Amino acid sequence: MSAEIGFRLLKVGHCSHPECIAQRGGRFAAVPFPALACLLIHPRHGPMLFDTGYSDAFFTATKRFPEHLYRLVTPVSLNPGESLATQLGLHGFTPDDIKHLFVSHLHADHIAGIGDYPRAKIFVMRAEVEAMRRASRIGGLRRGYLRMLLPDRFDMTLTYVDDCPRVVLPDSMRPFRYGFDLLGDGSLTGVPLPGHTAGQLGLLFKTTEARTVFLVADACWSLDALRRDRAPTWIASQLFADKREYLSTFAGLRQVLARQESLMMVPSHCESTWKQLSDETR
Repeated sequence: MSAEIGFRLLKVGHCSHPECIAQRGGRFAAVPFPALACLLIHPRHGPMLFDTGYSDAFFTATKRFPEHLYRLVTPVSLNPGESLATQLGLHGFTPDDIKHLFVSHLHADHIAGIGDYPRAKIFVMRAEVEAMRRASRIGGLRRGYLRMLLPDRFDMTLTYVDDCPRVVLPDSMRPFRYGFDLLGDGSLTGVPLPGHTAGQLGLLFKTTEARTVFLVADACWSLDALRRDRAPTWIASQLFADKREYLSTFAGLRQVLARQESLMMVPSHCESTWKQLSDETR
């Protein structure tokens, strides 16, 4: 039997953007999009992270033009108490305790703190790393990448998710057919969720409370939008690596959510999900 995982949902800053761009039929008003990271506690491997949210490194990386445009288009707020290191401390851990860091994708709002975990093995999909490396400075910025956020030791700590053992997903996860056994013990399954970026990764696991959790990153930005079939608008889709793949993944998540009422599906920027789960996962 695979190990069960302790799960804590953490908000590490937020950005603001008009809701009508993030989903069809949304409000014209700017709304907060929390940058959610997850603290995962494995019975053998200890504390692990899924994404890092924002950090001070983001503000350093976006001081100059053209990177400063990123901050202008999506204004970012990170309160002192929201730093990931501070929140880890509240749970009794330090950055040095983190030995595994699973990255959904390499957009700046998901990896700004990646350099703060010097002992972590970093898991990323191969296509994601290749997409960032192919992009020019301007082209990467247009796609949400800030290459200067990657630490110098990135290549030495990198593990390609695709090199982990491939596993067949249960029928309840259709149309998603396969994933990757990230730790070799069946406890954490990486699920490819392409479209938003070339190699976006979701994470499927069972908690110590016997709940099944599916972290879906930016495959959807709001559970309400997913349930109401309100995909992002054409403007937002200009950020995507492949709009057709995004819509296919989005439709697949709708099927999974409709089929599994008890499934805890967690998008990385859903304010209502954060409000609902923040107290539950403290």
